[in-house]
Amino acid sequence: MEQPARYDAIVIGSGHNGLIAAGYLAEAGKHVLVLERREIIGGAAVTEDTFPGYRLSTCSYVCNLLLPEVVSDLELATYGYHVRPFDPTYFVPYPDGDYFLAFLDGDKTREQIARHSTRDAKAYDVYWRMWDRILNRMQPLLRRPAPSEAELDAAFSGAEGRADWETLTETSIGDLLDRYFESDKIKAPYATGGVIGVNAGPRDPGTAYVKFHHLIGSIDGHQGAWGFVRGGMGSVTQALAGYCRDHGVDIETNAEVAEIVLSNGVATGVRLVDGRRFDAPIVVSNADPHRTFLDMVGADHLPSDLVSGIEHMRVKGSVVKLLVGLNELPNFTAMPGTEVGVQHTGGIVINPSIDYLQAAWDDCRAGKPSAHPFMDVYIQTATEQGTGLAPQGKHTLSAFVQYAPYDLAEGSWDGRRDEIAQTIIDTLAAYAPNLPNAIEYMQVLGPPDIERIIGITGGNIFHGEIMPDQMFGNRPAPGYSDYLTPVDGLYLCGSGAWPGGGVFGAPGRNAALRILGAFGDPTVRV
Repeated sequence: MEQPARYDAIVIGSGHNGLIAAGYLAEAGKHVLVLERREIIGGAAVTEDTFPGYRLSTCSYVCNLLLPEVVSDLELATYGYHVRPFDPTYFVPYPDGDYFLAFLDGDKTREQIARHSTRDAKAYDVYWRMWDRILNRMQPLLRRPAPSEAELDAAFSGAEGRADWETLTETSIGDLLDRYFESDKIKAPYATGGVIGVNAGPRDPGTAYVKFHHLIGSIDGHQGAWGFVRGGMGSVTQALAGYCRDHGVDIETNAEVAEIVLSNGVATGVRLVDGRRFDAPIVVSNADPHRTFLDMVGADHLPSDLVSGIEHMRVKGSVVKLLVGLNELPNFTAMPGTEVGVQHTGGIVINPSIDYLQAAWDDCRAGKPSAHPFMDVYIQTATEQGTGLAPQGKHTLSAFVQYAPYDLAEGSWDGRRDEIAQTIIDTLAAYAPNLPNAIEYMQVLGPPDIERIIGITGGNIFHGEIMPDQMFGNRPAPGYSDYLTPVDGLYLCGSGAWPGGGVFGAPGRNAALRILGAFGDPTVRV
């Protein structure tokens, strides 16, 4: 019988966190194998040939969170990674024909806010000073295993510490914005970051934490700015893969792991669906916690408290991804024109008020797709030509839409997908009437589709919601927040681990440094 190939470490999944963990381990001299179930690498951070002549970022679509340490340590710029921030950051059309633009330049943003409320323009800086305090308290805690109560107490000590902690963990994004702003038209776009990817509405306590999560990163010194990665989000994982390969990492596609092999309770390797076996004393899973523990290891091999914690983790998604090929740009009633303008080059937010967003969530809570969904819309081709994303003169459009529940109260996703897509298009058309006739191709991915294609349980973009009760020492389950597992030799490195999801890289980096025993070691870059 042929002996299994042997490595120093095996990483399950070629999403960004898996490749980041592999890169750090390889840099430390480990011989690493990365196994990917799909035919392409990248997990949810991929650019694919979605339609003839069109390439789109299938799931993940814009970048902000990626740790600067990862970009530097793994030399991503050398391998083609380039991100540029949106400016304007947001264009928000309103049903009455008005609009709001937010810019990287604070003065320009305040001018826009003053069009709706001079009081709100004055409150803008106060609002951001609050977030700056919280970000300064939290940033060091994101770069290591989940903080203890003592570490949190220290981080939130001093002036306004208790108030900042309550804001972060107990406050709804709606209530928080009410403290600072009076205009619904200003509160509306700033509320959306508080519900991205979670089954919650803007009035639910804890959604301020979700907003914080979307402010963690910065681009070119602009805190909280988001941007396009040149060539689409697959360029992130392609750059990581390039670094890994140049450091001796083997990457195999069409290699789905069926089982993490145990010997006397110790991880010794993996067995693939096709029967192949690979051995290693270190197995690092970038799969979500459900798949890792309940499918690949099995509940019988795990402590009951961990099994219970994973079973109770909220993982069913409510996000729809709409991918479109356009023969012309949207012509917005609030800012007309089909030539590239500021209304096309940043994030386009469809959410006229917090009440609108709450109603969209109320539909989802009842098991119904939102009758009037919120969406973030991006047209990468408006700022990027010459990289083959679309045919000459045509454009891609990517919409991140909420809400449509994983479990529909009536019917099935296969039976209702076209209806859900039509609601999304009709909603957009209310602001850009030319859109339906501009569509050449369209694809709709609901939570079950994301689960099936990418392999994320429940189709949850974060491998489990990032509400406060599923963060800190509770991620992925109480007592298991340090990337170690009860199975010796098995580690978690994915978004289901602290400090959570998005194209962030902190779980992958932190897990690798944990494996290497590198926290506090001055000889290892941390």
